[in-house]
Amino acid sequence: MAGPGGDLFDDLERFVSAHGVQVRSRKMDVEKPGEFDGPSITINPVHNREALSYYLAHSFGSIYQWSTDFGHAQKVFEALRKAKKGPESLFEPALEQWRVFEQTSSDHAVWVLGEVGHGDAVDPYTVFFRADIEAMTIFHRTGKEPRWPDFFADWKKGVEKGEIRVDPFRPKPVLRFQPVRIEKQEVLQERD
Repeated sequence: MAGPGGDLFDDLERFVSAHGVQVRSRKMDVEKPGEFDGPSITINPVHNREALSYYLAHSFGSIYQWSTDFGHAQKVFEALRKAKKGPESLFEPALEQWRVFEQTSSDHAVWVLGEVGHGDAVDPYTVFFRADIEAMTIFHRTGKEPRWPDFFADWKKGVEKGEIRVDPFRPKPVLRFQPVRIEKQEVLQERD
């Protein structure tokens, strides 16, 4: 996807790198489009560049949150892990906090898309990541993520028919920050 500044992925890579996060490429299992650990984001080149651009922007938004409020981010993920093992009454509130974290990562991501001159990518990014958040919500509730290609195709059809409402993300600026090392986070897409 090209915009006024050129290729979306290349423009995002320059922006992310300028903020101290190294962008790497490595072939991985097809079900893993990427992973990140704070100082770096590794992208799996077997996926299409548009999807990889969205994962790069979203991963950067997550790193920003971890780096600027590590304690809060850690609590969100620990609460979800504990809630999956604990009383049911804890699960939905923990899941909702996780969803807010993921939405905030996308709020930062859409701001970045605008900053790099690709405001035209905000709408398709939004459809993509609203679907991703829903697929991962299913995974957290059931232990099994829906098969991404089918889920996303159905999601887009639902959006086009007006059966699924896609709320926009609200651009949140990314200020200068120092990336912190975090436990490796894997980006997953169920293929089978």
